[in-house]
Amino acid sequence: MLTIPAAAVGPEMAAPGWIVDQSASKLGYEGVGNSETFEGSFGKWDAEINFDPAHLDQSIAKVTIDTGSASSGDPSRDDPLRETSWFNISAFPNAVFATNGITSTGPNAYVADGTLTIRGVSQPVKLPFTLTIEGDTAKMQGQAKIDRTAWGLGEGSWQDKSVDPNVTVKVDITAKRAS
Repeated sequence: MLTIPAAAVGPEMAAPGWIVDQSASKLGYEGVGNSETFEGSFGKWDAEINFDPAHLDQSIAKVTIDTGSASSGDPSRDDPLRETSWFNISAFPNAVFATNGITSTGPNAYVADGTLTIRGVSQPVKLPFTLTIEGDTAKMQGQAKIDRTAWGLGEGSWQDKSVDPNVTVKVDITAKRAS
């Protein structure tokens, strides 16, 4: 797990670093295929997080996702995700979400304005989330609905209406303050 130490980026980036507890965290997705709702998750991903609710201008996050680790538990759905029509993991093994800014929308409520890059295509994404910090532990939950076709996901024969273009990305992270 990576964090960005405040000293490495200078005084303008002094928000504390957070280390994700992978065993208590999940990066998942929900979609609809053949009129059936399904859920899945990514088994391999890393996050670099510096966050301070009192200094949102200094807060950043970058999540790198191993797209080949996507799993819904159904090989007939999961195996095609690795192929060129979907994630094309041989050419693009990772997706990246990087924040451009974080704003408060109420008590313990925020929106991360970021850029999601999949298959070399970058698109803006807003991720609304809630965050509670108790002592040195932070709990973050959020979700965003994206149109997978904006990244070219599901090309060719997958462009029919059997797979809904909208996918909900679900984030559930527990992190400890870096010492």
